[in-house]
Amino acid sequence: MFFWIHDGRISPNPPLTHPDRVPKIHPTGQSAPSEIGEGEPQTTPTGSFLHRKPSDVYKESSAPGEKPVFFLHEMMTSPVLTKTKDETIEACLDFLLEKGIRHLPITDNFGKLVGFVSDRDLLDKTKSYEKENPVSDIMIKRVLVGSPGAEIRQVTKVLLEERIGCLPIVNDDNVPVGIITRSDLLRLLLKYPNLSLIV
Repeated sequence: MFFWIHDGRISPNPPLTHPDRVPKIHPTGQSAPSEIGEGEPQTTPTGSFLHRKPSDVYKESSAPGEKPVFFLHEMMTSPVLTKTKDETIEACLDFLLEKGIRHLPITDNFGKLVGFVSDRDLLDKTKSYEKENPVSDIMIKRVLVGSPGAEIRQVTKVLLEERIGCLPIVNDDNVPVGIITRSDLLRLLLKYPNLSLIV
């Protein structure tokens, strides 16, 4: 499932999608997403299935037929790095550079997602006096997020249609538990060349 979080609250309007391109997502036909860790027997919530033995990957990639479907909890980067909305713009940029990442979910003091910034957003502001301002001044306050049970092919469509580079993953309390980027999808295709990312 995908939904918008605006100023820390779930938006009543789901993302605009087209029925013939991005159907609503109910990955298992259940009301709740699959538990983290379910799915492939050797997977963990940290996305370690991308680092399986080359021999196993080769056998699966060369087998006839389509690859099995993967879900966000199987390949998202977790735990996700975050900063609170009270941090300065400069401190957030330094944090991104130190960790070597480009996307940063912003939380309130209770850990709930309230915004999002990229390295570009921060670089633009650190060139001026605004660098000492809180990151809440420039963060995107309407953030498209996904649930751990969302199916990866639907995620690909949403990223393309919404023209975004990453998708924060939140739990039922709107606390970030992971993140998926376009780079993660490219790595997935390298590991599983027969995997179709289009439904």
